[in-house]
Amino acid sequence: MKKVLSIILSLVMLVSVSALSMTAFATVGSQETVTQITHNKIIPQVNGKDDGDVTWEWLSDDPKQIKFTYDGDGDLEDWEFGDLEEGVDYKVISRDGNAITIELMDTSYDGDIVANAIVNDEEEEEEETTTKANTTTKKNESKTSPKTGAAAAAGIADTKQGRKSDEYAGIAAMGAGVAILTAIKKKED
Repeated sequence: MKKVLSIILSLVMLVSVSALSMTAFATVGSQETVTQITHNKIIPQVNGKDDGDVTWEWLSDDPKQIKFTYDGDGDLEDWEFGDLEEGVDYKVISRDGNAITIELMDTSYDGDIVANAIVNDEEEEEEETTTKANTTTKKNESKTSPKTGAAAAAGIADTKQGRKSDEYAGIAAMGAGVAILTAIKKKED
């Protein structure tokens, strides 16, 4: 009975690892043939502080055109783009209310683009005071536990490097199978 169970577990592991490995190899092979367009990292700011009130969208990649929009409550006065100099590094294509569209003059520029909306501080300070007074901390009452374990940790770390979590699921399944087979063999001895 133990040998039959051992053979069945081995076959299940072999099939699952093979299926996941095939997916991983197919993905890796297709990534090498596709050239990805790299966009510059956009850092949205309001009055020099990181803020979600500035949104952006890429209009074209050649030439690189980006539209920035300020969606906050303050009065927009002007835009600054970090170390980029107007007329040298970029040119303004259009301005429309709280939106501005710029075009990078050097399409090979791959540095960060800081989009800083200069906003009238009076309205923004009132809003910050009100929001701070109304802020409360909520307790996590979820009944599910977080994903943990060596395979999950490895998957999270290497997903940033372009590896897929399917690869780690196959490796984890294979490791579990080896552990089970080792335990069964030790019991037999």
